[in-house]
Amino acid sequence: MRLKNRKGITAMVDAMMFIVVMGLAVSALFAFGGEDIQNEDASSVSDSIFSAKLRIRDFLETDDSKLVSMPDMVAFGILTGDNTVFDYIENIMNSLMQRPYSYCMEIEYNGSSVTIGRLHGDAVSSSAKEFTATYGGSVAVFLSIC
Repeated sequence: MRLKNRKGITAMVDAMMFIVVMGLAVSALFAFGGEDIQNEDASSVSDSIFSAKLRIRDFLETDDSKLVSMPDMVAFGILTGDNTVFDYIENIMNSLMQRPYSYCMEIEYNGSSVTIGRLHGDAVSSSAKEFTATYGGSVAVFLSIC
């Protein structure tokens, strides 16, 4: 079979390629146009972080795979001076905020406190929360995000 007019096929292939390229461009715009970081709510960030359960062996040299709440690990870290859990929280906050000096989190337990991050500028969102530690006391968390 021989085609008499190749202009029709060329136009159709050209139109299909245009549609594919435009589809890729639009999907790229939506894929990389995520939420604005400044709209993070300090209260929901605190709740998300401190409602997490962690495996104890990820933070301590032990074979125990028991799940422990974040407030318990923070209380342990403050009492023993072990900064592993605070480094973990700092990594979470740095990956969430993606900007240096955009948050400050102060954590208090039994009269001792630890500060994570630094805040330069005015806070857009602030939160003060208390979480109960399993073995007594409460962990107070003050988070400011700019």
